[in-house]
Amino acid sequence: MSALLAAVDALNARLVDAWAIGEALGHAGGDNPPAWVSVYQSQIEAIREASEVLETLTRGIGGVAPDIAKRNGIEGVER
Repeated sequence: MSALLAAVDALNARLVDAWAIGEALGHAGGDNPPAWVSVYQSQIEAIREASEVLETLTRGIGGVAPDIAKRNGIEGVER
């Protein structure tokens, strides 16, 4: 696995953790959690969306499907 793909995987793992923390904070706040909990959750969602775009570009080599990239000799592509 390339270093870039490993970094994307690490980012995804950390985003899962951050999302879980946001959910826990929301639940701990009860029916009316502090406003910063919502800010935290919305920022995690925005980062997740950006990460999804990055992962699509990384794994798809800028729009080229991984299997096509592999057939054409583009390195660093794994399925």
